[in-house]
Amino acid sequence: MRRVPSGERHHGLMMRPLLVLVLAQRLYHVVPLPKVAVSQQTHIETCGQVVYVRKQLDGDWHITLAIGAAKVVAEIIPLIPLEPPPKGAWVTVRGIRRFDDEHKWYEINPVESWVLAAKGCAS
Repeated sequence: MRRVPSGERHHGLMMRPLLVLVLAQRLYHVVPLPKVAVSQQTHIETCGQVVYVRKQLDGDWHITLAIGAAKVVAEIIPLIPLEPPPKGAWVTVRGIRRFDDEHKWYEINPVESWVLAAKGCAS
């Protein structure tokens, strides 16, 4: 588990100061992307390559992260207005892991922050 470093840049983060403070204090469990669906943690940090980015009609951004055959969808919502990461980038995403009943998969929704990561998500 780790906190978001206080000096870390959150891409496109333009939120109210109180929300920024709350998110900066949150603890995230580091979960490898292939293990997101089986993890018991709700507040997670995972890393992968962005293979899909699309803005939805409701204003959400759907981002698919992948490592090999393992994939997870991460959603940026209007309440936490982040810029989406570019396709092809390796990123570390932090947010809430939940089950999407409509699509029948685990996802990260909402994404609370993301940062660029080393290629292959090496530390």
